[in-house]
Amino acid sequence: MENPQMLDEIKEFFQSFLAPQLEGIRGDIRAVDAKIGAVDSKLESYRRELLAEVRRVEEKMDVRLGAMDQKIEFLRKELIAEVRLTVAGTKPS
Repeated sequence: MENPQMLDEIKEFFQSFLAPQLEGIRGDIRAVDAKIGAVDSKLESYRRELLAEVRRVEEKMDVRLGAMDQKIEFLRKELIAEVRLTVAGTKPS
C-alpha cells in the first residue's frame, strides 16, 4: 500500500532540492558548451592562419627552387661547353 504523504514528501524533495541542482548543472553545461564553441572558433582561426602561412612558404620555395633549377641548367650547359672546348683543343689534328 502506497503512502500518499511519503510520495508528497519525495515529490517535494525533488522539486525543492534536486530540480534547482539540475537547473544549475544545465547552466554549467551551457557555459562549458559556449566555451568549447569559442575555443573551437579560435582553433579554426589558427588553423586557417597556419594554412595560409604554409601556402605562402610553399609559393616562395617554388619560386626559389625554380630559380635554382634555371641556374643549375645554365651552369650545366656552360660546363658542357667548356668540356667540349677543352676536348676539341686537345685533339690531335
